[in-house]
Amino acid sequence: MRRLPILSFLLTIFLLGFFPVSAQEFDFNKAYQDYQYNYNLYRSSHIDYIAARSEYLNYRTLTSQTKAIEKTKEMLLNRAETLKTYLTALRIKLRETTGITNYDQNISYLKLDNKVTFISSHKNSLPSAASLEDLLKISTELEKAYPEIEVLSYQTLGKIIIGKENYLRQKINEQIQMLEEKINEIRNEGEDTTIPERWLIQTKEKIKRSEEKEKETQTVLGKISTGDTNKIFSWNKAQKLLEEENQYLKEAISNIKEIIREIKND
Repeated sequence: MRRLPILSFLLTIFLLGFFPVSAQEFDFNKAYQDYQYNYNLYRSSHIDYIAARSEYLNYRTLTSQTKAIEKTKEMLLNRAETLKTYLTALRIKLRETTGITNYDQNISYLKLDNKVTFISSHKNSLPSAASLEDLLKISTELEKAYPEIEVLSYQTLGKIIIGKENYLRQKINEQIQMLEEKINEIRNEGEDTTIPERWLIQTKEKIKRSEEKEKETQTVLGKISTGDTNKIFSWNKAQKLLEEENQYLKEAISNIKEIIREIKND
């Protein structure tokens, strides 16, 4: 019975702290704490499972067999709950993220909910298992489904961060539109607006480049499949593209601030 490389939040630094916490609402921060709690339980129970399994293989007594069944079942229950709370936290962060279309959100909700339902069904089948063979069979069902869960996780994480960048780009474009109107007003008054106009063109180029990086990211994420032997390599590539997209947007914001200072000084 192999150990699944249980997913962790690879981009916690991006996902935590974007939104205010409501004391009455089960939000991402609380869901993430649930995941961390269950992940720690899983790690601890996996150590106990390894010890009980080793003892059983060495002695083959009824006592060691009973203990091995107990510890295996406990580990598998914690593993299932870890995956379930992980996907639940992803779903909540998806809900809290602006910049994602309702259609994209609903498609992701459906996929995440289907996996949570599958994991819940898997978990419910564990208590009735009476032998190590039964537990192995049930465990194998989840292990076969895990690559799909992994792909869905990476693609959902990507969608969340892309949504954040879309929202930021939207706000920047609103500022650009306001600046264009102000520059036109100044030009109509007979003032020279050559410098701010040129800087604004450069700022729009930053926005264009950020959009290109986003498209590249979506292509990379879309190609991650269950057959990939190194999904983390594709995710790291997507993450780098997202960082480059964000850098272009930061540069656009810096340009806008400088244009505003130029206009005020003039």
